[in-house]
Amino acid sequence: MRIWLVNTGEEIPSDTGKPRLLRTGIMAERLARRGHEVTWWNSTVNHQRKEQRASTTTIADKPEGYKLVLLYGRLYSKNVSIRRIVSHVQNARAFEQLAPTMPRPDLILCGYPPIELAEAAVRFARSNSVPVAVDFRDMWPDIIAEYASGLSRIAAIPAVAYWNRSLRYSVQNATAILGVTEGYVDWALQRGGRPRGPLDKAFHLAINPSRPERSDILNAERFWDAQGVSADSQDTIGCYAGALSRRLDLKTLVGGAMHLSEEEKSKSKLIICGKGDQQEELKQLAQGQKHVFLAGWRNAAEIHVLLRRCHYGTFPYRSTPDFVNHYPNKIGECLGAGLPIMTGLTGLVRSLLEPRGLGYFYEEGDVRSAADCLRRITADRPNLDCRRRDAIQVYHELFDPDQIYDSFCEHLEHIAAA
Repeated sequence: MRIWLVNTGEEIPSDTGKPRLLRTGIMAERLARRGHEVTWWNSTVNHQRKEQRASTTTIADKPEGYKLVLLYGRLYSKNVSIRRIVSHVQNARAFEQLAPTMPRPDLILCGYPPIELAEAAVRFARSNSVPVAVDFRDMWPDIIAEYASGLSRIAAIPAVAYWNRSLRYSVQNATAILGVTEGYVDWALQRGGRPRGPLDKAFHLAINPSRPERSDILNAERFWDAQGVSADSQDTIGCYAGALSRRLDLKTLVGGAMHLSEEEKSKSKLIICGKGDQQEELKQLAQGQKHVFLAGWRNAAEIHVLLRRCHYGTFPYRSTPDFVNHYPNKIGECLGAGLPIMTGLTGLVRSLLEPRGLGYFYEEGDVRSAADCLRRITADRPNLDCRRRDAIQVYHELFDPDQIYDSFCEHLEHIAAA
């Protein structure tokens, strides 16, 4: 079959710095290996690194066995900004212009968000009698509206109204509604005013099952050795690896680490990897704190090694509706490395971790509570290794990438056939 994957928020194999392939990148490779003719529609903007991949819309064949289309969009520096919205609109317009000139697909899988591109893909599919599945990964425009306050909330009313209409159109005209959890599927169906059908289904986020190359792992081990994060460290090491977005409760996490006594600091290490809106503020907050290390953006091999040198993962997400109903990618990543998780998040994540003894919890926004949580983890250090087996077992039950992606591919083939 000829399958189009439309998703602009992920890195591609040719990006600089040994990129980490996520949901669409993994699906592209798997579907190609199953004999399908795959085209992945992405953006000229690398969202993670805020870099421009190309100056115009570009089409290329990838050695991984699929075609890549980079839709032009202007570069933006902030995740929440007018420039990003304009970039998404440009992506959608480029898709509308180019799609009719390409060989007609047998199936389209479109990630949501962005809103504009999802609607463009559904409109194209409807006008060409192509089955289309919309894969919901975020609750836009609901979470966008959360950012607006005061006059900006009033000014945002027309835009949010437009996005709501676009969301309803995409849901009502899609062949199948998919999502990262059942809660996301239910949310999309409710927002679109559509009953659940037999093709509507959830597939959890899962990490790339491919292990980094040995040479990359050796380089990563040398990098962390140089940072004092050794495999035999006596410190209790925790980490966060992801976007440093303002939507996260990172200041509480760092503040909790700073609230420890000097003796407690000497026995612990908190490592934060990533780039984003809070990067400079966190650097200033942690300045002079030797036990808090902001490592910047790190590649897949470096994250792989780091997780296996840590004793716990941190998940400083706020309890907003989208996160409460979500198992973000990092949950499976930490559990797969055998790590219990420190978090203030409620909802699905806490319901998963708490009864299994795999969570350490604090009150969101409360620095003293976060510091107490870090103390509990350090005091529990002798038992952390014992939790590894339980964590890995949950990973295989709910987040095993081989099971998830094989089932995902089979479901897409079923949608096309149905």
